[in-house]
Amino acid sequence: MSNIYVKDIDKDEIRNGFLVTTDRKKIWNKEIELLMEIDRICRKYNIKYVVLYGTMIGTVRHKGFIPWDDDIDVGMTRPDYVRFLNVAKQEIKRPYFLKNIYTDNRNFNFSKLMDDTTSAIEFIDVHNIHQGIFVDIFPLDVLPDGTERAEVIDRMCRELWMCFMTPHQVADGLKNGAITNVARHTLERIIELPLRERMSVYEEFCLNHFDDSSAIGLQPPFWCGDVGKYSKDSFKEIRYMDFETIKVPVPSGYEAILDADYNDWRIPKNVPSTHELELMSVDIPYDEMLKAINRDLLDSVEFYWEA
Repeated sequence: MSNIYVKDIDKDEIRNGFLVTTDRKKIWNKEIELLMEIDRICRKYNIKYVVLYGTMIGTVRHKGFIPWDDDIDVGMTRPDYVRFLNVAKQEIKRPYFLKNIYTDNRNFNFSKLMDDTTSAIEFIDVHNIHQGIFVDIFPLDVLPDGTERAEVIDRMCRELWMCFMTPHQVADGLKNGAITNVARHTLERIIELPLRERMSVYEEFCLNHFDDSSAIGLQPPFWCGDVGKYSKDSFKEIRYMDFETIKVPVPSGYEAILDADYNDWRIPKNVPSTHELELMSVDIPYDEMLKAINRDLLDSVEFYWEA
């Protein structure tokens, strides 16, 4: 292990009454290594990013990982996210891999920087995707801020997102005379495009209209009621705060951001991570892991937000 970012990585430890094992620390260390690669690229090209969700809670509450958490989330505004994807093409080298809909066979709207020499198995029956330990990179897009313009843009974003996720549902709605905000002929054209091109249309629209609202956030989870929306003002200034042995960028308005996403985030609660039962290993590549795992021993699992 070349770089050590977690103190006493070779020792089990009790944090907030939770047993943090050496295996968990090794996973944390790998995730910080990936975060440092993101940080390197962002510093080189003057791209702004911040930590989000459980990583932000861990930073401000624990000065490191939430003890029962096992991932790192970062966010970028849509303009910075687009710039990051563009420069990442020449910056990211093996064993690192930037996974998104344009580079892998999964249809999601964010990216993951991962290490292909490791394992974080999310899909045990899928062998044509990369499944290494990762850091999530989320694009922050415009959300409604109470103005008529932003409300219209939000409805258009939703329709374009549905063209990507459920084109048959959009087609049925058009046949039944649904009233739309995006021109009918435009939607008819978009739903006939290949999957990645439909995503590209949605993302380009989000980029072009980023200045049309004072509120931002993760659009699909916000629409589903899973996360809140944030004022752009909360992200105007960035401060670097302690996280394990490094410092990470946190928006100056972090309290308002966390209040929008969580109830009582200031009080530690031992809640299972969203990745709790993934098969994770720093030492075993995901392709070897997939060949070796016994599927009969794996049960279904409920997922929760970590807090």
